[in-house]
Parts: sequence; C-alpha cells; structure tokens
Amino acid sequence: MRLFRYLLSALLVITFTACEPEEAPKRSYPELTTLDNTMWYSYDQKSNIYYDIYYDGDAKGRMLGYDTSERVNEIVNRSFTYTYTRATEELDAIVDLFFEDGQRYGGILIPKGNLQINNQDVYWIQLYELTADGEDIAYDENGKYKSTILMWME
Repeated sequence: MRLFRYLLSALLVITFTACEPEEAPKRSYPELTTLDNTMWYSYDQKSNIYYDIYYDGDAKGRMLGYDTSERVNEIVNRSFTYTYTRATEELDAIVDLFFEDGQRYGGILIPKGNLQINNQDVYWIQLYELTADGEDIAYDENGKYKSTILMWME
C-alpha cells in the first residue's frame, strides 16, 4: 500500500510539472510606414509638462506643452522638422527631430505590441538629444544623457 501511494504521488508530480500554461497568441499590428498626420503623447516628469506632438506632414511638426493633463494652459510651443526611415529586417525605424532653436534629437520607433500604457499596446519613439553635428548622443558633465524624449501613440 505504501508503494502504491509513492507511485501515485510520483505520477501526480510528473503530471503537474508536464503541464505548461497556454500563452495568449501575440497580436500583430500594422507597421507605421509614415509619421505624417499622427499625434503622439509625452510627459516630462522633471518639469511636469504634458506634451502633444504633431507630425503634420511635409516633414514638419510641432510640440505643444501643457501644465496639466487636461491640456488647457499651453506653456510650450516648439516647431520642428523631422525625418523617418522605415524599419528593415536589419535595422529599427529611425526618427530624427530638428527643432528651430538648433536642438537635435535622434532615436528609434518601437513597434506596437512591445510596450503598454494603461494595459493598451502602443507605438513608442525613444529620442536622445544629439551633439551639434548630429552624429553622437549628447551627455552632460556627469556622463548621463543630456536630454531624452519618450513619446507614445495608441
């Protein structure tokens, strides 16, 4: 009888360890072929500014900043030009912003389905301030990124 209990216990352990939970099928989303006529969100935690970023088309855009999430009192209004290079099998999609004051940013677009906000899949753009020649990421005197912009779109 004791041997029977051991065998039954072993069988149960093997049965439960062999079961794997089913993974939900990964959803697929369309590739962004252009940024033209899209609107993105951003939030600057350091300055407590809520941004709406518009890619208006013809390589022109604007970045509007507000003091609250309700977006009533506009406190920032910057224009920029941009370039967007679609992703290939070897490279991520590349985004470059050139503000009117000479500040430059460059980075990548992260496809929808990789990150979420409020349990919703979103597209992300992660940008880093670049040096004046636009070739390297700019760092401050402490060796940290001088400035970054993280934006998302549903």
